Amino acid sequence: MDKNSKIFFSNSIDEQLLETKKLPITLSRAGFVFDQESNLENTLCSVQLIGINYKTTNSNLSQSELHFDNIKNHCDQNASYKSFIWLPSSVDYSTSDEQQLQLIQKIENCLTNNMILSRAPSTVQFVEDVKLILEQQPKKKFDTTPTDVFIISSQLDEVELINIQKMLSGIIKTIKLTIVQDSDTDYEEFASQQMSVSKLSVIYFKKNSSWALSFAQQIWKKIGGASSDVNILLIGDMDNPENTDKQFNAPKVISTCVPNGLIPLEIKVQFDSVNENN
Repeated sequence: MDKNSKIFFSNSIDEQLLETKKLPITLSRAGFVFDQESNLENTLCSVQLIGINYKTTNSNLSQSELHFDNIKNHCDQNASYKSFIWLPSSVDYSTSDEQQLQLIQKIENCLTNNMILSRAPSTVQFVEDVKLILEQQPKKKFDTTPTDVFIISSQLDEVELINIQKMLSGIIKTIKLTIVQDSDTDYEEFASQQMSVSKLSVIYFKKNSSWALSFAQQIWKKIGGASSDVNILLIGDMDNPENTDKQFNAPKVISTCVPNGLIPLEIKVQFDSVNENN
């Protein structure tokens, strides 16, 4: 997943704390990708759970304190970076050892404007709060170009996509987007902005139907679902027999599967239909 969903996650190593097991599961279900080895520069934000007791490492500092110091330093240098620190109100920190109480006091006294201390009682509420705050951040404005047809595929189908675009050239104006796995580009945000200035948006697949179906569902929700005025054509290449039953049925979405040689014609037919109805 891209940078816009990847977070630096500092979990508690306190096995007695129920939230230690529940938080990573809840974050994963919410769509976040995380680990403790990521470079902070390559993440959207950091999430840190503070345990009950102080557990020292080889540096004589706890993992939580080491992570907090690194995160705070990053926040000091990057005003737009968000740090979320969780001290669940459901946890009794009065039983914490002296070093942990000092760490908690340090955290409370060293917060900056882009560091958020949460005392949400449950993992679900905490993660929902994180998502809500992140969604309120301004989205990057991409350079878009008004066009007739905007065609999207995964990197696995790029060669076929280029051939389709060539066959449509001179007939209708097209712009293509190739999704590259593990890229830092926010493809969903770019695609949603480009779709808004395209008469027809096409998601093409031959070798990667699972990606195409997932992307179609996600982008459909992002652009407003049934209330959107964006026209989407999800088109599979029948030269791969496994694609024949791969469809996503939703308002303003046409799902079909045709032989490779007829794909440009099908796109042109659907484009003409959109033009006539607008």
